[in-house]
Amino acid sequence: MSYEYRPLVGENYRYNVDSEKPFKISRTKIELFYNCPRCFFKQIKLGLREPPMPSWAINSAVDALLKKEMDFCRKEDRPHGIFKENKLNIKPFHHNDIEKWQNPFTGIQFLDEEHNFLLYGGVDDIMEDENGQLIVIDFKATAKAADILSPSNVYNNGAPYKRQLEIYSWLLQKNNFDVSSTGYLLYYNGDASKDYLGKEMYFRRTLVRFELDTEWISPMINDMHACLQEDQMPSQSEGCEECLYLETVSKL
Repeated sequence: MSYEYRPLVGENYRYNVDSEKPFKISRTKIELFYNCPRCFFKQIKLGLREPPMPSWAINSAVDALLKKEMDFCRKEDRPHGIFKENKLNIKPFHHNDIEKWQNPFTGIQFLDEEHNFLLYGGVDDIMEDENGQLIVIDFKATAKAADILSPSNVYNNGAPYKRQLEIYSWLLQKNNFDVSSTGYLLYYNGDASKDYLGKEMYFRRTLVRFELDTEWISPMINDMHACLQEDQMPSQSEGCEECLYLETVSKL
């Protein structure tokens, strides 16, 4: 079942305790709460949004081209070359809602009736293994000298990306799909070792495997709901750069 998308602006963006309409919470807002309940409260309860980040045009281009490649493989009902290279029998998953799931404004949705939340996340793509289990894939683009082969090669051991894969997997589980405990980042790593750029940018592509654990998500949803019932902001989160910045500015 789908629900009306509410733009994240003005009063529609703020959480209203008395509203009967499900409040839409994205995967990025779950990550925000994970990192700092205070910042989450300010954005969701008070409607104080931080300035937007600049868009990453190269990353968006890589995403768009990869989705075209995956859709071609989906039509051919065969694995993408990256999975053949890694000797994995994984093919793109066929489903009528795949384009909706990939849309960042709709995504994979789950209506949490207990908390009146409509939780969602726009996934890059979903594969299916030989056992019929679904596997979440997220596309990444960067440029670094070293090969990206494992979570240890990714910033902070890939912890934020692992949570990203886990939330998508959890949403699929909540929609009664059989989901694998394995997820992947598909990395396109810009190669700066060439003598010159010319007219083409070369990339090295690799898969980074993660073993996923979704058990932490439901308790966190409970904590998010409890946070939004309060009138006072949570205390400042240790290590939150946004909170530290605002505290420093206020002192200056």
